[in-house]
Amino acid sequence: LCAADSDCIPYEVFTYQGVTPEAAAGLTGVAIRQNLGSTKVFNAYITGNTGFGLPAGEITMAAGYEWRKVGYDTQSDTIYEDGLLLGQGGPRPSIFGEYSVDEIFVEGNVPLLADLPAIQNLTLDLAYRYSDYDTGYDTDTYRFGVDWAPIDPLRIRAGYNRAVRAPSVTELFSTQSLGLWTGVDPCATATPEYTEAQCAKTGVPSGRYGLVVASPAGQYNGFFGGNPDLDPEIADTLTLGMVWDITDNMTLSVDYWSIEIEDTIGAVGPETTIRLCAEQDLLCDLINRGGGGSLWLGTQEYVTATQVNLGVATWEGVDVAWAYGLEGWGGTWNFDMIGTYMLEKTTQEIAGVPDTITECVGVISPVCYPSPEWRHTATATYDSNSWWALTARWRYYMEVEYDGEVDQLIDSEMKDMNYLDLNAVFRFMGTHDIMVGVNNVFDNDAPLMGNTIGFTNGNAVPGFWDTLGRYWFGRVTFRF
Repeated sequence: LCAADSDCIPYEVFTYQGVTPEAAAGLTGVAIRQNLGSTKVFNAYITGNTGFGLPAGEITMAAGYEWRKVGYDTQSDTIYEDGLLLGQGGPRPSIFGEYSVDEIFVEGNVPLLADLPAIQNLTLDLAYRYSDYDTGYDTDTYRFGVDWAPIDPLRIRAGYNRAVRAPSVTELFSTQSLGLWTGVDPCATATPEYTEAQCAKTGVPSGRYGLVVASPAGQYNGFFGGNPDLDPEIADTLTLGMVWDITDNMTLSVDYWSIEIEDTIGAVGPETTIRLCAEQDLLCDLINRGGGGSLWLGTQEYVTATQVNLGVATWEGVDVAWAYGLEGWGGTWNFDMIGTYMLEKTTQEIAGVPDTITECVGVISPVCYPSPEWRHTATATYDSNSWWALTARWRYYMEVEYDGEVDQLIDSEMKDMNYLDLNAVFRFMGTHDIMVGVNNVFDNDAPLMGNTIGFTNGNAVPGFWDTLGRYWFGRVTFRF
């Protein structure tokens, strides 16, 4: 075909150095996708002292009304719309949608007791909000909180909160279309993981057992998109903690928290769908295999994974924060540290199905975004109290273990990761300053993931490990 066109440059992939820059340029393209989000808000409220209360003090309250309209508009060009980019996996259609919500709310602070033995202060916080969404549902959220100071340096706090998260415009209105998911087909290869009877449940045709071809790239077709019938997620949060002023310039706080979310919004992982079908006869209607049993060789074979309300998530942990300040060497020293110890992070893709429960503390897997058992950020700052200041920051992530299929680009565990960041501030003309700094001073590389980890970018996990390497920056601030 190329020989018939005098302007065609052959793309000779099977010839040594046969793919020239000129040949490759003929197969590239530029796609453009423009995103526009908008939020309109009207809010009116009253707040103040009610003029009555208990002997410990008068009740203060706030009440009001809020209207919000949230819109999202994504415009894809023809290349994106038709799925023409290499590795795109399927079309990326334009998205448009919006919803509005009317809300009324009330909050109150009620002093219960004060200036008594073992009760310097005891206060109750109350809050309630009613929300009416034009997408067809309404929600109630509320909070009860207690703040108790038995002695001056110590404060104990506890609270219960019912919260909701309404589905986003993207989760509601994203166009349903074909795409790719990474993982394995347990009914592929000459030695399938499941029996012939189990694979037949997943759609493997008679006579094709042991003949289904596995994707060499570890990528299979999925049918993804939004769902306008989604309900809000519902979360119950319990907190219990204390703040202790150890000295005049040292403070320690420790807070236990537990969060349970029901009706979590998400897509059941396609590989999970296949396994539930093979093992428990669940979700089998979501699997569409081709005539040869494949899930990747054509556009009519895929696993449906649109957004649904199915799962349960349970998070539990302890937050620790410490701060200390002192004078010395002609200036001021400030030290602080904030860290989180994870006790539990459980995801259950389908409520009531124990086989879909995954414990994610200290684990990275196709289901678990990395959640180390312990992580912290510690900062030390010296301020000369004149024209300059220096800050050092230490970011630490405890090791996480890999739980999944054998992968050439991933070790059995991701080692402890330490990052050192430095910056300096130079002040001039009284109110202005210049900041210069460097993050990840030692240029630590992020661990590389393989095909089975679906939330990677460039085979690394952005937003967790530092994927930029050593990063220099500067900033000039003028204050008037």
